[in-house]
Amino acid sequence: MNVSQVDISSLLILKNLLEEKHVSNTALAMNISQSSVSRALQKMRTLFDDELLVRTNSGYELTTKADSIKQDINLIINSLETLVHKQSFDPSSIETTVRFFGLQPQINTLMPPVIAQIRQRAPNMIVSLDTTPQRHFEALIAGDVHFALSSHEPASGDQNLYRALVSKRDFRLLMSKSHPLANEVLTAENLLSCSFGQISLQGEKTLSFEHKFMELGLVDKKNRLSIPVQLSNFHAAPDIAATSDIVFHLPTPYAQRACQDTRLIAREVPPELRLAFQHVYLYWHKRFHDDPMCIWVRGIFKDLFDVEHTSA
Repeated sequence: MNVSQVDISSLLILKNLLEEKHVSNTALAMNISQSSVSRALQKMRTLFDDELLVRTNSGYELTTKADSIKQDINLIINSLETLVHKQSFDPSSIETTVRFFGLQPQINTLMPPVIAQIRQRAPNMIVSLDTTPQRHFEALIAGDVHFALSSHEPASGDQNLYRALVSKRDFRLLMSKSHPLANEVLTAENLLSCSFGQISLQGEKTLSFEHKFMELGLVDKKNRLSIPVQLSNFHAAPDIAATSDIVFHLPTPYAQRACQDTRLIAREVPPELRLAFQHVYLYWHKRFHDDPMCIWVRGIFKDLFDVEHTSA
């Protein structure tokens, strides 16, 4: 491969194609024509001597080679963006995209004021939010996003992540106003008879507070809580709770927002079942630690949420 043959604009298109796996979506996202995307793909196929994307019954899929170069392309583009930003970073005129990953409770609670600040100070910046349930640090490590908002801890062996504490959260029990316990004093004992909804984002098999029932000797491995509904995301939880006897154990801001639906009520968790406050962190990768745009965005979080400290 002759490096002089590398076309940066085609490389940018390929980066988006490998993420979208869709020609028209890539064209729409980049505000270019589909024919431009197709021409760039053909150039990159010649350059890499590989099909890169192959058509299947369900759309395009990455070849093995495309999958292997995806992260490298992200690193190259990110390095180029960093180089440009170092030379001239002016929030009022910068035209770039800052990408976040986070689940709905964190995104819904933390991002609106951040976006408001960005819109005011960097009107040409695009904010991309990914709330698709996935391993929390996968996109961050791959270079697909600049930041991740998460209460999870990364693997102890990963030394390339930094974080800043931005929030603490507790939980509420979301249920229908017609639920038998809606107006009762809640205790661990009377909650034993409830049917709960499990939101399993990463394959969790138990409710986040079931171990509290175990500590009280109310359930064990043979006698478990009733969990007849299992979801892979938060979207359907409010409607399910509103129209059934299912109770969800949810982060307080999300549960309270769901109660804009007048059919719902958010009850405090009994003291004996409460979890310790969970920390929500803003994470970023070492590759973006000195990036001026990312430093500026972290400054917004610091101003809004009184960020405490960062650590690798």
